[in-house]
Amino acid sequence: MDKKNKHWSELIAEEVAEKASPPFIVASGITTSGPLHPGTLCEFMFADAIAKELKKKGETHFIFNADILDAFDSIPEPFKKYEKELTPHLGKPLCFTPDPMGCHRSFGEHFLAEAVDAMNRFGANPEILPAQELYAKGAYDEYAREYSERKDEVKEIVRISSLRDTMPDDWHPIMPICENCGKVATTRVLGYAHGTYEYACDREVEYTRGCGHKGRAKITDHKYKLLFRLDWPARQDFLNVKIEGGSVDHHTKGGTISTVYAIHRQFFKKPGPVVFYKFGFLKYKGKKYSKSKGIGHTVTELMQVLPLSVLEYALLRPDLQEDKELVLDEQTLLTLVSDFEYSASIDVEKEVERADRKKAVAYSLTQGKKWNAPLQDILVTYALYKDWREVGKKLNDAKGVEYIAPYVEQWFSRKWIPDKYVFELKGAPHEHSQLVKGFASSLNEKMEEQDIQNGVYELAKKNNVPPPELFKAIYLALISKPQGPKLARFIKILGVKKVKELVG
Repeated sequence: MDKKNKHWSELIAEEVAEKASPPFIVASGITTSGPLHPGTLCEFMFADAIAKELKKKGETHFIFNADILDAFDSIPEPFKKYEKELTPHLGKPLCFTPDPMGCHRSFGEHFLAEAVDAMNRFGANPEILPAQELYAKGAYDEYAREYSERKDEVKEIVRISSLRDTMPDDWHPIMPICENCGKVATTRVLGYAHGTYEYACDREVEYTRGCGHKGRAKITDHKYKLLFRLDWPARQDFLNVKIEGGSVDHHTKGGTISTVYAIHRQFFKKPGPVVFYKFGFLKYKGKKYSKSKGIGHTVTELMQVLPLSVLEYALLRPDLQEDKELVLDEQTLLTLVSDFEYSASIDVEKEVERADRKKAVAYSLTQGKKWNAPLQDILVTYALYKDWREVGKKLNDAKGVEYIAPYVEQWFSRKWIPDKYVFELKGAPHEHSQLVKGFASSLNEKMEEQDIQNGVYELAKKNNVPPPELFKAIYLALISKPQGPKLARFIKILGVKKVKELVG
């Protein structure tokens, strides 16, 4: 098959399988420092899609790094009410910052649990690897020792790969965790020898300052964290990661991934991951999604207003490297859901167009469509009967209608449903009364939709009336509006008998 016809998940899986042997380790990760962000969905959904494709080629493991050993550097907006309790902990690792709500052992674990719940709901089940547990069991010790003993060499690799002219004089690979105040953001190494380092907690950062304590610790005490640009390649090495991804900003020249590859090749003398894929930003009306700036939908909102499989499809359908515009409103919602429904109908075993095949593969990576009746039929039938049980009965899809009804109600409340699906069955004055009656009398229950549609055009042409004018008159006679749902389908749902009663 031509590569142009393949979905990005297939192409990446093929590239990995060509360059490496099973087991294929697919990695991803985040720092859970606040409420779940839509961008986080991309972090695990893209990796999960690739893992699913790789499983067709051999043993595959999907691992997810939870970096909650990172410093707690800001209080998220929803937690401002706990500012008094949280402020003293700024600068500490997230895993050692208390959860003010008291439901988890730490602030980092509070939001990690939220992320894991989202993964489970989206059908992704990676092995979760909390960073503090990896450090605690000594997984990083060998790397911390090598980095420290060859500090000048690794410092130069970081400088060149990050396109910096100079590096701070006190630069060091290790960030100690202060034994006095517990902070990691305010410490610096004063000296290192034979696995032991001396440090001072005297740095001042934007959001906190050190306590002034000076101390000594061994690498084997596991009271440290590596700088991010050094932590990442070390973790990939000891976990034997074959493939990982990063957003566009990590892939810029001089960005984090430049350093990661440089460390693998120049310091470890190994190739590193065989694929480091790049994915675009999530955008809202042209602007990058931003939780702090209030740009875009929240994860909570997205999960309330879209069936999860449709949200999966919206993120997995576009090319991986392109930015993904995710805006839900009256102009975009039904188009997205209709495209999702169409993708479910594509048979990839048959010869289909390139774009359709990619849609079908994207659909196969989702949890699937959980309703059978077309959404437009559901909307029309609900407008007619205003009763979800009746809708399910009329469309012979009780479970499917029950599933999608809460979402449809959300769409109505947010005014995302086009006006043509909001109507009452009552007539209004209109021109061409006799033509409309003639059209109604020509209908019979056995007619196909195309026959009904053609009937309008033929009647209009025969009487020298512009077709749009006759369509308008029919809609006015049925729902008191100049336009509505596609007429032929509407009549099939409403029933010929009812149409004739309304037209009189």
